[in-house]
Amino acid sequence: MPEVRTIVTSLDTGTAIPAGRAKLLGAARATNGVGINETMSDFRALFLAAEQPVDIDALQSLAEGWAEVAETAAPLSCTDVYTGLVTHVHFQRRIHEVSTLGPESTGSHALAIIRLPGPRHKRGHCWTLLARLGEAVKGQLHGTGSMAMYQNSAVHILFPLGERSLSRLLGCKAVLEALGDGTLSPARMVLYPLQRHEPSAANTHPVTEHNTQGFEGPSRK
Repeated sequence: MPEVRTIVTSLDTGTAIPAGRAKLLGAARATNGVGINETMSDFRALFLAAEQPVDIDALQSLAEGWAEVAETAAPLSCTDVYTGLVTHVHFQRRIHEVSTLGPESTGSHALAIIRLPGPRHKRGHCWTLLARLGEAVKGQLHGTGSMAMYQNSAVHILFPLGERSLSRLLGCKAVLEALGDGTLSPARMVLYPLQRHEPSAANTHPVTEHNTQGFEGPSRK
């Protein structure tokens, strides 16, 4: 978050944290659905990591910024209104939870990204197609313990490893390609291992990619 970068820059240069910057950070945390307790704990942890005493004035400004947004912001929803799938923030939080469950959970989940063709001559797909997309994904993944979100012409799926889940993923891809008379075809699916302590897809490493002709799983060696 850019608001974090400004705080870290102030700490790194040894200058006092401007009240306005701390307030913006508090507001940004509230906007992303982070509670006041976690917001303040993280802020204190930052000073601890920097081996500096907590700036009480900055901490107060942080709380003020959080409170102002929390009082006026609409309740956060875990569901995207267009697709009925989970929101980006909720999806990221779930990845963080799974990746920090402990050694026994390592390797138990993975991330699949089904990349779809972008809309032609439009900024985004029509809402009716997105609604059908969401219903198709939920129908194919029902009962697998998987979670999915839609973003930037791609369906992101967090799923428990297993033959059943992989079979459903292939079925999900096929159903999506058939929607809208082939509007979402061809699709590509990429699988990523879920690394411990890596809460975002950007920090994972690709295992395999396949096109519409077939699927090649990761090596069992």
